[in-house]
Amino acid sequence: MDKYLIGLLGEAAASGLAKGYSFRYPIFKEAYENERKHWNYFKRFRDSFLEKPFYYAFLLLGFLTSILGLRAVKKLNEIVEKGAIDFYRKNFDVENDPEIHEILNDEIRHLELSKPSNS
Repeated sequence: MDKYLIGLLGEAAASGLAKGYSFRYPIFKEAYENERKHWNYFKRFRDSFLEKPFYYAFLLLGFLTSILGLRAVKKLNEIVEKGAIDFYRKNFDVENDPEIHEILNDEIRHLELSKPSNS
């Protein structure tokens, strides 16, 4: 798979996850809005019939995780955001692409939501 397809499906999944979290934890509403923006960025390069299934599967996962509590949400968020940050740093020229740089900064802010002080 190319990096744009991975980005597209990853951001569709991240949008679903953040939306699922935000039903119970409003602190994730802004993260959801950012993830939708990232998803739309990748839609400019690729399209896939898997976008909606990824979105809805991860929406359900986010909702179910939120039932387990904020600690579980923060742990899963930490895993996902670290993976996203790593993906962007490895696959894109973050310093010379302002849009990708902004996406990376958003992902770093989303990782901050996993810190214990946001309880």
